[in-house]
Amino acid sequence: MPVVSHLEYQPVTAADAPIVQALYQLSPTYFHLIAMEIPDLSDVEREVETLLQDERRRAYLIYAGNTPVGYLDYKVHYPEEGEATISLLLIAEPYQKRGYGTQAVADLEVLLKGQVRRLYAVVYGNNPPARRFWERQGFRYLKDGGVTLTWFAKEL
Repeated sequence: MPVVSHLEYQPVTAADAPIVQALYQLSPTYFHLIAMEIPDLSDVEREVETLLQDERRRAYLIYAGNTPVGYLDYKVHYPEEGEATISLLLIAEPYQKRGYGTQAVADLEVLLKGQVRRLYAVVYGNNPPARRFWERQGFRYLKDGGVTLTWFAKEL
């Protein structure tokens, strides 16, 4: 796997919904694994509008050069003060296996170090590749949150 030296993170705005939706369209396997249809643009617009209203929620487009390769959505001080939860780290399928996901997690850990003591990652659906990814990043299985949700945690 090639080593990624630098990614750029652009905070998501309402105008970015088409880019987020395009990344979703490039990721049909993910949506199949979580047993969900790929959201259409109006669904993504509502999703972005909702996240922008939550002052604890952060969402970024991930760029390699000028190319949007992924999307990161996390919430600070959730579920408790001093903790953060990654709701979604999606690297679009054409850009996977290049180290982008690993680099994004490392960059987020650096950003959050000193602000939170624990970082969680949630995996939706029956998604063994995502579970393995989080374990390779040093997260440990914490608990199942129902049939379709698994929590992982890492101390920072």
